[in-house]
Amino acid sequence: MSFPGGSDQELLEQMIRQAEDVMRGLADVQAQIRQVTGEGEGADGLVRARADGRGQVTAIILDARVMRLDAVALSAEVTRAIRIAQDAAKERTDELVAAAQTRATGLAAPLDETFVRYRFDQLAQELDAGADASGPRSAGRHSAGQHSGDLDQDAERAARIEAWLEDGQREIEAVTGHGRAADGRIQAVTTAYGQVREVVIEPRAMRLPSRTLAEEVLLAVHRAQQDAERQSRQMVSDALRELAPGESFGPDAVDEWFGGLLKPFERPD
Repeated sequence: MSFPGGSDQELLEQMIRQAEDVMRGLADVQAQIRQVTGEGEGADGLVRARADGRGQVTAIILDARVMRLDAVALSAEVTRAIRIAQDAAKERTDELVAAAQTRATGLAAPLDETFVRYRFDQLAQELDAGADASGPRSAGRHSAGQHSGDLDQDAERAARIEAWLEDGQREIEAVTGHGRAADGRIQAVTTAYGQVREVVIEPRAMRLPSRTLAEEVLLAVHRAQQDAERQSRQMVSDALRELAPGESFGPDAVDEWFGGLLKPFERPD
């Protein structure tokens, strides 16, 4: 018996071919994103900043003449240059991601519940047909039932996580990262996604040479970004432990989870 619209084998082979094509495209996009650079200027070009496709600030350059500004004005110009650089990098990254999403629209629809249930039923029938009336048949039914039960648990877990995502995103968006450098004379504040909200340079920091000051500002920004990322990761980790107690969500565990779920649908050798 074939699944409506073609055999399950044909559907899977089509999905695999399309997925492989999409994955190759995504790998190209990831490589391009790693090369993205955004640049920003402030104080008529006396303050320059660069950011990469991930929003990380990679360079801050202060012309010695900018030290004529007071601390408040310099703080504003540094913040402005960084924001422009990050916005420019984000704009280019968004273009690359949009192109990748357009390419991925041709991917076949994922395995829906009807298809999955059909395959489990088919597996159970195959086990029954090839087994004796004794232990193997009951074991086969138990195996199919075990897979079905595991699928139900996975679906329930996924539903709980999905329900949390909307509220969780709002919580993450409220996260602010804080970083300090130059013995606390320079402070930076970023969002959970690494965007710089503010750089504050105290008057005492203006005694530093322009090059040293630029390095210390960059250090404060990096620390703020790291702090925001740490808080966000901890928030997600705590939520996942609450939603799925006893589960490990490391990369290896996730691969094993999905691998076990999809194993009944692998193509034969």
